[in-house]
Amino acid sequence: MHVMDQGNINVSDLRLAMLVGITVGLFSAAPLIWLSWKIPQQIFAADCLSARYARPDPAIYAFSWQDALFVGGVCASAVAVVALKGLDLKGFVAFYYCGMLLLLAKIDARTYMLPDVLTLSLLWAGLLWHAAEGSDLTLARSVWGAAAGYIVLWGPCALFGGWWGREVMGHGDFKLSAAIGAWLGCLSLPFVWLIASGSSILIVLIANRFCGRRLREPMPFGPGLALGGILMLFFDEQWSNF
Repeated sequence: MHVMDQGNINVSDLRLAMLVGITVGLFSAAPLIWLSWKIPQQIFAADCLSARYARPDPAIYAFSWQDALFVGGVCASAVAVVALKGLDLKGFVAFYYCGMLLLLAKIDARTYMLPDVLTLSLLWAGLLWHAAEGSDLTLARSVWGAAAGYIVLWGPCALFGGWWGREVMGHGDFKLSAAIGAWLGCLSLPFVWLIASGSSILIVLIANRFCGRRLREPMPFGPGLALGGILMLFFDEQWSNF
């Protein structure tokens, strides 16, 4: 099912894509929200910080506005996948990619942490997908994308971090950038970083203006990277046949 047919929008297919996508998104959001609480609980189990993030059973609590925003993002991604990628294997893989990025974004926004079990799994999944020739992107370009995604962020951060005597960016952000590079390749990464930086700056300014958040407070970069990675999957023409 593809909504776009030679530049024309098929209204009936669009309606069906919305129905299927929203249904899939709603059913997928619940386990993803559970994982967003369970994985940090496991990581913080032996740490005193666990009390800050732990809940005995997150399913029994009412959704917060962050949860509602997350569900909306999952449903929107599912609709976009069904409409633009179809209901075949490529569509399923594209939805897995979007779901993992949204899960990582939610965890990072709450805990300032990007678990290796998710970032590295996403990276290896991208490499294996392209090794199996699941898309037009070759394995070599996928590997170079992963390398560039890590090194280009790590290099300046290591340099300025050593100069200032403090950590500029967490290693989880480097690994997430590498994972996105493994899926999309080198050419999409500058746009991913641009979207991530712009959206993060915008959020900081809005939070400072309306919530009194100080500009010097730490800001998770994972949600911005996730947003850039998802948008580039759908709007970069070279990946229209992903």
